[in-house]
Amino acid sequence: LQGDTPPPPPPGKAPPPPPPPPPGGGPARPAGPQLRALHWKKVQPSGKGTLWSSLPKAPPIDEAALRELFTVKAAGGQKPTAAPAGGGAGGSAVKKEQQPALLDVKRSNQIQIALAKFKGRGILAAVLALDETVLKQDDIARLRECSPSAEEVEMLSPFGEDPRLKETVRWGPAESFLLDMAAVPRLSQRLACFLSKLTFEQRKKDAEAQVEAINKAVQCLRGSKTLPLLLALVLQVGNALNAGTPRGAAAGFTSEALGKLAETKSTVSDARPAQTSLLHYVARVAPAESSKQLRLELRDLEEAATLSSAGVAEELDGLCKELDALGSELSSPEYGGKGDGFVAALGSWRGAAAKKVEALRARVEGMLSGLQQLHAYWGEAYVASEAEALLSRVHSFAASFGKACRDNEREDHMRKKRAEAKAAAAKRAQAKGPSRPSQAGAAKPAARAQPAARSAMGNIQMSLKRGEFEDMKKLQSELQTKIQSRRTYTAGAHGGR
Repeated sequence: LQGDTPPPPPPGKAPPPPPPPPPGGGPARPAGPQLRALHWKKVQPSGKGTLWSSLPKAPPIDEAALRELFTVKAAGGQKPTAAPAGGGAGGSAVKKEQQPALLDVKRSNQIQIALAKFKGRGILAAVLALDETVLKQDDIARLRECSPSAEEVEMLSPFGEDPRLKETVRWGPAESFLLDMAAVPRLSQRLACFLSKLTFEQRKKDAEAQVEAINKAVQCLRGSKTLPLLLALVLQVGNALNAGTPRGAAAGFTSEALGKLAETKSTVSDARPAQTSLLHYVARVAPAESSKQLRLELRDLEEAATLSSAGVAEELDGLCKELDALGSELSSPEYGGKGDGFVAALGSWRGAAAKKVEALRARVEGMLSGLQQLHAYWGEAYVASEAEALLSRVHSFAASFGKACRDNEREDHMRKKRAEAKAAAAKRAQAKGPSRPSQAGAAKPAARAQPAARSAMGNIQMSLKRGEFEDMKKLQSELQTKIQSRRTYTAGAHGGR
């Protein structure tokens, strides 16, 4: 019986050299159970001076225990049977669950979830042909997230050259998808250009709407009749307050001053204990119906106040750059293979889109010119990065002015109600006539002292608001003396009964 053991060498001759190692540069896998594989990329030896050439000696390991820990176990608790040396059909094949996976679980799940949303549509053919009936804007975003990376392309390329290798790993839909996408010419650039086409019309419409809104806002500012009247009133009030100072005798002011009207507060006094703002004063002395007229005249200002002219210009620049990138891609020789519809889908569209972009550019330039003229009209310096700040300030002033008018109306209404209540109370007191003396007359001095006490407390509060702390202390001392005197008097009156 001759086994696999080679015959002994003839006497006097050395034994033959061992067989060469299998392809891959490593020793042959030892016979026995299949072990878990550690997937890594080997570093090529580069001589002395490297980390790997100067590693210390590793401590010994128990290889038997290592194999026991990392042996792949077959289903049902049976040990896996090694395939015959010849690899014939007689050996039992290793099940899919025991084969190494190319992708980690997270990446595989991400791709399979994206594939499930396509619901069986022909993704590869649609990507090659750029079929708009199959691929929508959201689909492009999913495909870009799931596109194979450079490392994945390198890892999968041998499986495309030799499909038999798929039997040696755990191959699934995610791996098939990545392998198919890796074969698409310039996949990342293709998807980016196609996304530009899918989003172009909506982005252009949005930019046109913003240009239109800003143009309307500029026109309503130039055409308002109430706003100049209020600005003249503010100028008059400001010159009156700034008289005799370097800020006085102004011929005009910048729009930033409009926001300071509400911050300028009145001085609190005994005669006017309620504090108000300069904005409320302007609202009170302004002509009637000014708030209503201003709101109607500046109704187109609200939408533009939140827009950015610089953002519109950036969107226009982005569209131009994307069309330029598409032009470069169209000249690439990598497109045009079998089933490749890149040039057919985007070539003629780019020419039409370029004309629309030029029309949008003219409108944006007109918008910017209008903003420059508005700043010159107001006598303010034009800053491109803050071109719409003037619109925002005027809109804030109009809103604050309307609120101040409503506050004044509410205050007048409450004052009228208080006056009516006071007159009604006086009328009721007059109808009752003089009150007859009663036994409670001894307690009336204390009751008459309450308004005085309230008046004294009011004086203390006014001194505190004005910062007159010495006067506040004097008033507190006087009030305490009066209260103590009143208590002594009341105690004596009750004690003498």
